[in-house]
Formats: sequence, structure tokens, C-alpha cells
Amino acid sequence: MVERPELWERDAVDLAAAVRSGEVRAADLLELHLDRIAVHDPKLNAIAHLDADGAREQAATIDARVDAGEDPGPFAGVPMGVKELTAVGGMPDTGASMIYRDRTAAADCAEVARLRAAGAVIVGLTTSPEFGAVSFTNTPLHGVTRNPWDPSRTPGGSSGGSAAAVASGMLPACTGSDGGGSIRIPSSYSGLLGMKATLGRIGAGPGGPFDSSLTSVHGPVVRSVRDAARYLDVTSGPTDTDPVSLARPGISYEQVVASGAGAGALRGKRVAWSSSLGYARVDPAVEQVAREAAEALVELAGWELVDLDVKLPRPGAAWGLLSALNMAAFRLDDARGRFDELTPVVRLGFEALDSLDAAGLGKAVRRRQELLDAAAGVWEHIDFLLTPTTPTTAIVAEGVLTGEVAGEQVNLMLLSAAFTAPFNMTGQPACSIPAGFVDGLPVGLQVVGRRHDEAMVLAAAALLEEARPWPRLAPGY
Repeated sequence: MVERPELWERDAVDLAAAVRSGEVRAADLLELHLDRIAVHDPKLNAIAHLDADGAREQAATIDARVDAGEDPGPFAGVPMGVKELTAVGGMPDTGASMIYRDRTAAADCAEVARLRAAGAVIVGLTTSPEFGAVSFTNTPLHGVTRNPWDPSRTPGGSSGGSAAAVASGMLPACTGSDGGGSIRIPSSYSGLLGMKATLGRIGAGPGGPFDSSLTSVHGPVVRSVRDAARYLDVTSGPTDTDPVSLARPGISYEQVVASGAGAGALRGKRVAWSSSLGYARVDPAVEQVAREAAEALVELAGWELVDLDVKLPRPGAAWGLLSALNMAAFRLDDARGRFDELTPVVRLGFEALDSLDAAGLGKAVRRRQELLDAAAGVWEHIDFLLTPTTPTTAIVAEGVLTGEVAGEQVNLMLLSAAFTAPFNMTGQPACSIPAGFVDGLPVGLQVVGRRHDEAMVLAAAALLEEARPWPRLAPGY
């Protein structure tokens, strides 16, 4: 007989079903997770703000609705954390920055409002690096956030607190956002499923600055493919404050995953593998683990592996400049005279903009177009691209600005975001799937699909999940 997992090991879909059926009270489920936060967060530091009383009121409302015979929604009673860069009405709205440490959000953004309407219980905020600028989570405001798999390592960034909370069983699911890999990198480092949808799939705002760099998307940090599919079903849709937001898709991602229809639609598709994209380096052991998972997925899906030398323009300088310009548009005026309170990457980004001229900005815009054109050329030959999610396993918890990959010293972008950032620039859906381990630390496989084709990316992830199930929690949790 297979033993039923403990409640904190079960995914969000399973927990919602338990609450909706009356098997578990939302209030009891919440208290269980609050207890786990009390035990584990002092070591991991993943929770930036805890609203226990507000969460208890939400859980009580869910239980009352169940008692009345109502369906509270697809995430009924599921405790969730929200990345602290995302607006939650009445909670701190700091951007993980000292310069906004006393600011409070006026209202929920659309993503959070949709999760609440689906029955999710918002427990609090999870930690992030300042303005989401780096791939590790360490700020003067909150300190260092640590990886449950190895507390000397980072859970990643910028959705680092969300990843640490889910991987440790403090929460079953959390929100994330991804402007260069900020969902996929933490998911890879922390042994989780992280989905970056097509740009605009989850409309941004109100209650936060619009991403004028057109790279950042919202999405889930979760334990299972079906959790990610349900999350997109619940949160997808346009907002009036996001001019690139998309209409709701005419399908249910969860039904595609659950029905197996996606698996049939995958057969015969063309796929390529790349461990460089033409410019990146990867640790040989990480490459081996990701490549083995990729080969397993190719066989499971019935894909045709195309021998394609994928060469994309290096996105680093253009991606960094456009991201810094977007950040400065909304933050620089408030930061002037307070640069000593900023983290190094944010400060350097602001300082670099002082010497920016029209020619430099134009070069960045042209490089993005070159990347779009090159990616379009690649997708003339394939339907999916497989890569390692990150060049290495998780870096040190405190974070570094440079590091070594396969014997070469590289900057932070190439150290962690080399395989993820290009697909923020192109806007394509991409998912990090747990692939295995190197020296006990998780490794992710990235699946990149055609724009607007999240369903097929999720269907591919579901095949690998079924054939090669991964641990739902880090050891010891």
C-alpha cells in the first residue's frame, strides 16, 4: 500500500480538492503551514511579511462557503505566498528596497485578485532581491534567503523566497515573476516546476509599474505541472493597464495536461538541444544531467531530434540596459541622494544610465531585434528547444557578481541567466523542469516553445513528470 503524503507534501490541486470535499478544513490547513513557517523560516528567511490574522479570516470564509454547499474555487483554501515585488492590498510595497521600506500597497494587482477569487488564502509576501535585479536573494531590508537543499546556497532570484517556501513545504505554491529567468532560475536551483508564460499572458497591474522593457511576466513557482496549469487557467487574461496583455486563451491548460490530449499532439514535433545557444558555457556535470532528461523527454514525446546548431546573439548588455532603464523610469527619482541604501547591482545600473546616450539605447534596441530575428529563424526548423535551465547548480547564498563556469570566469548574467534571458527578450513560453542532481543539488531542464503555446510546453513537462517524478520537498522537510 502506498502511504498518503503528509498534507505539506501534497500539491495545490490535491489540497484544494481536500478542502472542497470537506476532507480538510481551510483553517486547519492554514495553521499547519503557519506552524511550518514558524519552524523553518528562521533558517531559510523566505517570508518577507506574514499576515497570519488576515489569512485566518480568509480561511474562515472559505470554510463557511464549503459548509454552505458552495464551491470556493479551484484553489479553495490553498495557502499561498506572493513575491514581494507584487502588489497585495494593505501589505508592504517595498520592492525589496530600503528606499520604500515604509510604503504600503493600496490594492491587489490583477494576478493576486484572481488568485483570491479562486479561493487562494494569501498568507504573506516572499523575499526577493531589490527590484528583482539579480539571481540571488540578499537585501539590506531582509537579509539572506537560503536554499532548503543546502542553506549555504541561494534558492535563486528574483523569486527566491517563493522557491524556498515551496521547496521546504512552508507553502504549497507561490507567485513569481520572470524578467530574465526569475521564475526558472529559482525553480532549477530549488528542484521545482517553474513556468514562464508568453509575454502578456497574465496581464500586469494595476498597482505596480508597467514593464516598459517588455520582458517580465508573472507566473507560478510550484511542485507539479498540474499546479502550474491551474495557476495559468486562473490568472491568465488582459488588464487595462497592460497594453501587451493577451485575451484569455480558448482552452484550459489543466484539461490539456489532465486529459492526455497534449501528449498526442506532441508526437512528431521537431526539437533541438543546445548547451550553448552560441555563446553560453555550462558545467559539464549539469549539462550531462540536463541532456539525459532531454533525451528521455524526446523519446517519451515521440519527437524528432533535429541536428541544429542554435546560435543566438548574446542578450546580456541589451537585456541589462533595457531592464535598468525600465527600473530607473519608476525608481530613479526616489533613489537620488540615497544611492548608499541601494544594493550594488541596482546602484551600478542607475549610475550607468547617467552616461547613456541615444546611440547606446539604440544599439540595445537593435540587439533585441537581432535576437528576435535569430529566434524566428531557429523556430522555422523546430517546435521546441531544450537547454539546461542554468549553467551551474545553485551559487552561494550571499550571492556573487562573477563566477566560474567550466573553467571560465563570467559575469552574473552568464553565470545564472545565460539560457533564460533570451526568451524574455523574445517573449516565448519556457518551463524549468526538475531533471536530476549534481552533488545533491537540483538541476533543471528548460523547455522553450512557440509563442502562445504554453499548453504544449506544459504537456511536455507532464510527460517527464510522470516518467521521472521528482521529490516534492527538499530532504529533511
